[in-house]
Amino acid sequence: MKLLLALLLAAALPVQAREVPDWFAETMLDVREEAADAAKEGKRLMLYFWLAGCPYCERMTQTTFRDPAVVERLKRGFVPVGVNVRGDRDITWTDGATLSEKQLAATLQIRGTPTVIFLDEKGAIVLRSSGYLDPRQFEALLDRAAAKAPGKL
Repeated sequence: MKLLLALLLAAALPVQAREVPDWFAETMLDVREEAADAAKEGKRLMLYFWLAGCPYCERMTQTTFRDPAVVERLKRGFVPVGVNVRGDRDITWTDGATLSEKQLAATLQIRGTPTVIFLDEKGAIVLRSSGYLDPRQFEALLDRAAAKAPGKL
């Protein structure tokens, strides 16, 4: 009986939301290569720094990154990659150093989540934004990033 009650309670609890949409790019081993490949497609590399349990990150995922206009713009003009500020996945940064996600977040002085960083074709940071942005605010950010893009977005 206790087992049945425990299973029912577990089923009633809300499911933990994904912090990064499943349509974000899956891999990023070398930022230099990723930025150059994105530029060849007329896109800009976007790093989305998130933290598990962050209510603003969850809101970005559940609201902003589900907005059809935002999704279309991101898929058309950007290569979005999620970076867990406490993660251990290795990333080669623009200077050739290989860092864990958490080391990269510290190096880039990510002080809050969510933080979004846009890179040019050589991997230089061209735009940075911290904090939750609703869909319209995020579209304005994409407009600013696109204005700095090497190709037509």
